[in-house]
Amino acid sequence: MRRPRIIILFAIILLLGVAAVYLLSRGGGEQAQPDQTPVGAVPSDVVFVAIAAQDIARGARIPDDGIVMSRMPANMVVETMISGTDEEGIRTRVIGTVARQDIGRGVPVTEAMISESGGDLLAGGSDASLAIPPGYTAISIPLDRLSGVAFALRDGDVVDVLLSLLMVDVDPDFQSLLPNYSTVLNAPGGTEEFPSPSITGAVGQMEGGTGAQIPLGKVIEEEETTTLFHVIPSGEQRPRAVTQRLVDSAQVLHIGTFALEGENLAPVVQGDQAQAGQQPQDGTQVVAATITPPDIITLIVTPQDALALNWAIKVGADLTLTLRAPNDTEPTETISVTLQYLIENYDVTVPSRLPYTLEPALQKLIDPVLRNDRVVGPQQ
Repeated sequence: MRRPRIIILFAIILLLGVAAVYLLSRGGGEQAQPDQTPVGAVPSDVVFVAIAAQDIARGARIPDDGIVMSRMPANMVVETMISGTDEEGIRTRVIGTVARQDIGRGVPVTEAMISESGGDLLAGGSDASLAIPPGYTAISIPLDRLSGVAFALRDGDVVDVLLSLLMVDVDPDFQSLLPNYSTVLNAPGGTEEFPSPSITGAVGQMEGGTGAQIPLGKVIEEEETTTLFHVIPSGEQRPRAVTQRLVDSAQVLHIGTFALEGENLAPVVQGDQAQAGQQPQDGTQVVAATITPPDIITLIVTPQDALALNWAIKVGADLTLTLRAPNDTEPTETISVTLQYLIENYDVTVPSRLPYTLEPALQKLIDPVLRNDRVVGPQQ
């Protein structure tokens, strides 16, 4: 029984010896590779990234202590980050540049965040410009309570712009109001078409002419006597009103004046403390919040519509905004409205000449005075 045990033990020792010889021979055939990374350098799969060491304001130059180098795996670095294996080169590249925007502490610095000179700061632009689609432009027009849908408009609304004008007839050459004034240059009796009437107080004589300077009117014939009369107007020409839609489906960019950079907004008192005669429990003085109604509105329109609106503002035309439903941008056809259009399409009756009338005489329509318009204050 001892002989088999000895044989088994001998076999185990033999196997361990063979395994040891194999491992030694393999280790001796392969030379250990020394560490190729120099002291102080980073592995090839790790790079330096420029990180803001402090809050940097827009327009400020980045100081020497404003940037720290952080090691980051190369596969996690975004292309726009300022990174590389040369730590000092990256630092030199960032230090002394101008921040195009506010850079928070701990934020990786990118190419778009810095500029070599302050003149490139305009590249950031305004927040308002980001809301304007390509091919459109923004223009501001006056606004009041009546033209602005009683101040119901808000940023992002869709509106139409109505235009109202007064039009008169003018001489195409002189661009002056008709009728013109003329001088009779023939015999004192004039012609059959325009006989020279006897006008008291005729204005002088035109050099080289024989007649008096008289207004150019029209010749009418009395039916009973067939007498020709030269009729001149009794007053100036009356303008004729017309209204039409000028801009269709314009988007409201902003109501009121944009806040200037660094402008401090007045605090708004909220809750029961804003009521008159009540003071907060801490004893501080409460000042009632002042709300100033907007007097200007900025619209997003096509460049051609912007030209039309600018012309209307410069000539003093009346502009009125109408509010449309959200996402309602379907174009609709409109017809210019005049006195003739109203009479023909809305059954407006032309007043008859009656043997009685109102007293005092009504020379113009009376504009209603709204109750809030009588209040003296911010909403006046």
